[in-house]
Amino acid sequence: AKLRHLNSMSAEELLLSNTALLSEETGGGRLDVSWQVVQYVPLTSTGRVQSVALADCVGASAERSELVLHCVTLHGGGCLGSPHREPSQARMPCRDGGQAERWAAAVWNIMHGVAPDAPPPRQKRWLVLINPVSGPGHARRVYARCRPLFEAHRVALTEVVTTHAGHVREIAAQIEPAEVDAVVCVGGDGVVHELVNGLFAREDADAAVSALSIGVLPGGSANSLCVSLLKANNEKSDSRRSKGGAVGEDDDSVPRRSRRRESRPGRLRRRASSAVAADSGST
Repeated sequence: AKLRHLNSMSAEELLLSNTALLSEETGGGRLDVSWQVVQYVPLTSTGRVQSVALADCVGASAERSELVLHCVTLHGGGCLGSPHREPSQARMPCRDGGQAERWAAAVWNIMHGVAPDAPPPRQKRWLVLINPVSGPGHARRVYARCRPLFEAHRVALTEVVTTHAGHVREIAAQIEPAEVDAVVCVGGDGVVHELVNGLFAREDADAAVSALSIGVLPGGSANSLCVSLLKANNEKSDSRRSKGGAVGEDDDSVPRRSRRRESRPGRLRRRASSAVAADSGST
C-alpha cells in the first residue's frame, strides 16, 4: 500500500512529503534524497525532473559523472497488459565523478536505513541453488535475468547447480549460518521444500533457520509459493510470467513443433508407442 501510494504521487508531492537528508547542487541542477525518494531537479525549465522511489531501488552506483539508480519498476496493468516489474535504470547527472561516487554511497546507506555519511553496511552473502530440471527447465535463464540485479545490490554470490535428487537437502546440512546470510532457490516449489526440510533436520535447526533468510525465483511449472508470497506482500503478479519464466509465442527458444497443436492421429500414435515401450520395459 505504501508503494502504491508513492507511485501515485507527483514529484512535487514527494518533495513536500519528505524532509531531505542530503541536498547538493550539481552544476546543471540539484540532487535531493530523503528516506523515501531520490530526486534530480534541473535548473532550466526545459530539463526533466527525475524522481525515484527508494522502494523500487535495488542498488546505486556511479558511472563517470552520473549517479545510476538500479530499479525494478512496476509496468503494465489495465489496457497495458498484466502488471509486472521490469529492471530499469535512472541516470542523474552530477558535477563530476567524485560527486557521483559520494551520492552513490549516500543513497546506498539510506536504502539500508543508515545515515548518509556513516560507514557502509556489511556486504551480504547469498547462496544460490539452481535446479536446471525444475518444471519446463527455465531455471538457468530465469537466474541469468535476475543476476544483474543481485550484482547491483552488491551481493557476494555463491552459485550451485544441483545435480541429483536430494542434493539441496545435502547442501542444507552443510550450510554454515555464520558464512551465509540468505539462500536463494531457483526452481520449483520442491527446491524450497527440500531446503527447509534439510534445515529442520539439522541438530542446530533453530539457530540455522533463525539466521538464514530464504528467497525463491520462479523456475518451476506453477510456482505457487512465489505467487503466494507476492500476494502476501501486496505485489502484482503476472501469472504467465511467473510460470517458470514462461515465454511467449514469439520466443525463438521454444521449439516450433511444441507450438503447434498435435493432430488426433499423431496423439494416438504417440500414446501407442509409449505403451509399447512401457510394455517392453516391464518384460
